Amino acid sequence: MTTATVEGQVQSAAHTPVEGAVVALIPAREDWNPDRSPPAARMRTGPDGRFHFDGLPPGEYGLTVSATGHEAAFLMDVKLAAGASPRRLEVVLAPSAHVLRGVVKSESGKPVAGAWLHLGRYSDFLGDMLYVQADARGAYEVALPVGGYGVALLSEGFMPTGRDLQVSAERSVTDLDFTLRPLPESSPPSAEVVSWVKQSLVPLATVEAGHGFADLQPLKQVLGGARVVALGEATHGTREFFQLKHRMLEFLATEMGFTVFAIEASFGDSLALNEYVLTGKGDPAKGLAGLGFWTWDTEEVLALIRWMRAYNADPSHPRKLKFYGVDMQGTAASARALVDFFEQEDPAFHQRLLGPMAPFLDEKKGPEARSVETGKQLAGLVAEVDARLRRLPVRKRSENARALAARHARVLGQLAEVVVAPLSSNDLRDRAMAENARWVLEHEGPEARMVLWAHNGHVGTSDRGGSLSMGQHLREALGSRMYVFGFVFNQGSFQAVHLPSEPNEPRRGVIPHTVPPAEIGWLDGTLARAQVSAFALDLRGLPQEGSVSDFFVQPRYTRNYGAVFSKDIQPRVVRAAGAYDGLLFVDHTQAAIPTPTGRRLPPGQQAQGAP
Repeated sequence: MTTATVEGQVQSAAHTPVEGAVVALIPAREDWNPDRSPPAARMRTGPDGRFHFDGLPPGEYGLTVSATGHEAAFLMDVKLAAGASPRRLEVVLAPSAHVLRGVVKSESGKPVAGAWLHLGRYSDFLGDMLYVQADARGAYEVALPVGGYGVALLSEGFMPTGRDLQVSAERSVTDLDFTLRPLPESSPPSAEVVSWVKQSLVPLATVEAGHGFADLQPLKQVLGGARVVALGEATHGTREFFQLKHRMLEFLATEMGFTVFAIEASFGDSLALNEYVLTGKGDPAKGLAGLGFWTWDTEEVLALIRWMRAYNADPSHPRKLKFYGVDMQGTAASARALVDFFEQEDPAFHQRLLGPMAPFLDEKKGPEARSVETGKQLAGLVAEVDARLRRLPVRKRSENARALAARHARVLGQLAEVVVAPLSSNDLRDRAMAENARWVLEHEGPEARMVLWAHNGHVGTSDRGGSLSMGQHLREALGSRMYVFGFVFNQGSFQAVHLPSEPNEPRRGVIPHTVPPAEIGWLDGTLARAQVSAFALDLRGLPQEGSVSDFFVQPRYTRNYGAVFSKDIQPRVVRAAGAYDGLLFVDHTQAAIPTPTGRRLPPGQQAQGAP
C-alpha cells in the first residue's frame, strides 16, 4: 500500500525553533485504543524544531505537541492521502498560561523516571491525545489549553492509573502527583492458599431463594455485628449474582432482622417500589422499569421485589422491609415530589416553583443532556427550596413528608454538583450514594439494618486510583459495622452493552457475553481451584501473616465489568483483603434475563450504572 509523509517545524510564539518538543501523530479512529497501542508516530524535535514522519497509512489523524514552557497544541483534521506530496505542518506554540505539574513515584516513594502521561482532551475529535514524559526525578510539567482531560499514566512494570482533570481559566497551576503500584502478582497460588480456601469456605447449596437457610447458618457469626451488609457484583448482568443477592436478602431479613434494602438506583424513582412492597399498590414491573437503570430491569430483580411484597404481606413479620435507591442520576421523581409537597404545605411557593422546576420534571431528559448552566440553575432552585423548608412551621403530621422533601432536594443538589463538575462525577457520585445510604439508616431509626446492592467498585473499601468509593465513605462512618461482600466468578455469561473492539465492528446493544475460565493466578482462578460451585469466604478470618495472608493482601487480577463489555477491556486489579470483608464466589454464570421492557435499551443509558 502506498504510504504518506508528514513533516514540519515547531516554533515558539516568537517564531524561534522549539527543541525537545514531543510531537505525536494520533489515528482518529474509534477502534484505536491509546492505552494498548502507541501513536502512529512520535518523536522529539531537535535544535531546529523540526519533525518528520514517513511510511504512514493514509487516513485521518490528529497532531499534538507538548513542550515545557509552552502551551500544548492540538491540530485536528490532518488528512493523509496515499502517494500525495508530504504534508507540511508549521506549529506555533502559545506561551504557557495554565500549567499541570507533578511527580510520579512508586509506592515506596522512589521517583519513576521516564513514565509517560497520556492526556486525552474531551472533545468531538478522536485524535487529540497528548504525550508528556516524566524526567529523571519523576517530575513532569505541561501547559494545557482550558478544557477537560482524561489523564492516564503508564510505565513498564507498573499498573496503569489515571484521573480526570478540568483545566479552568481561574487556575494558573494545577498540582497532580501520581503513585504507581507494581504490576499484580500472577503466579499460581501456593498449595497452602488453596488449602486454606477449601477449609475456610462456606459452601452454598444453591444461589436461589426459597430453599431454606441451613447452609447459611455459619454466616450468622460473621455478620452478627453488621448494620450494613454490602453486596457487590463483578458484572451488572449476571443471573446468579442477582439470584444470590435475593437469597442473601431473604436470609438477612428472615433470620437476622434486616429491614432495609437499598440499591444503586435513583432515590426518587425507587419510592414507587417502596410503596409497592409496603402496600401492594402499583405495578412492580413498571416501577422496576422506572428506576432508570436498564441493568436492573431483569426477571431476577423483579422476583426479589415481589418476594419483598410477599414478606411484608405476611402478618407474622411485624417489621416491614423498605426499598430505597441511594443514587442521584435522575431528577424527575424528586422534582415531582417537591412540587407535590409544596402544593400541600405552601401553595404560594408551589406556584413560584412550578415554572423554574418544569425542565427537571421531564422524565425523558437524563443527566447526560444537562449543561453546566442548567446544573447551576438546579443548584439555585435547591437553595431556594432548602431555605423555604427551614421557614415552614413544624407540624407533627407532616414531619416525615418534610424529611423526605429535604432529602429529595438534597438529591437534586447532588446531581447539580455532578452536572456542574462532570469530570469529578465518579467522586461526587460515590460520596452522594454513601451520604444517601447513611440518611436512610438515620431516617429508619437506630434499629434499622441495611442490605446494600451495588457494583464491586462502589462497595469496595480500597483506593480506586485517587478517588474514594461509596464503600470507603461508609467504612469511615460505620467501621466494622459494615461488612462488604465482593462477588467473583470463574467463567460463563453475563449481559452488557456490546462495545466494538474490531475495525468497522457494529454496535449491538445489550447482548450476552461469554468469557472462558479465569487464569489460575488471578483471584477468580484461585477460588475456582476449590472446586465448589458456589461459596462464601470470610476474609476477616485470614491468618495474620504468611503466604495465605500475602495472597489476599497482594494485588491480583480479577474480572470486574460494568454495564459495557469489550474484548479489549482488561481485568481489574484488586487487593481482596483491603477491598472486601468477604467474598461470594460462583464458578459458572449465565446472563441475567431482561424483562420485556428491559430488552429495549433506553436512549443515553449505555453506561449508566457502571462504576
